[in-house]
Amino acid sequence: MKRKWFLFAGLFLLAGLLLAACGGTTAFPTLNNAGQTASPSSTPNSKTESAFVAQTVEGGSVTVKVTPLRMEPAAPLEFEIVMDTHSVELADDMMKAVVLRDDSGMEFTPSAWEGPGAGGHHREGKIKFAPLTRNTKALTLVVKNVAGVPERLYKWELAQ
Repeated sequence: MKRKWFLFAGLFLLAGLLLAACGGTTAFPTLNNAGQTASPSSTPNSKTESAFVAQTVEGGSVTVKVTPLRMEPAAPLEFEIVMDTHSVELADDMMKAVVLRDDSGMEFTPSAWEGPGAGGHHREGKIKFAPLTRNTKALTLVVKNVAGVPERLYKWELAQ
């Protein structure tokens, strides 16, 4: 009887540890304009010089996290993109899948992708855009058609 109790307690403890280890780090997810679960990071990324925080959108079995690395006036814009999945191949051309949209709806294509090519279950890299020539109050980075999700939206308000 005592042996069964220890076995049960051990299994219960192991299950609790597994649940804690596999649990997500997103405390309070919110819905973005597209109705997707978007979660801002709790603190600014140490790589950013401003208060622009990373945002994460989950959908289609893929988690995509975008962190602004450089968003300064008259300077090239730079974002880190991290994609993770356990079930689909990440085969998208990032130069075609990502655009930057200003508050008037104008879209800008990236100037460079610094990261691995298509394939795998984890991709991480930097996407760059030419400096903005217009005054804008907000920028939205759009990741299109990754894992069947038409658009993943990441929006930041800019100081004026």
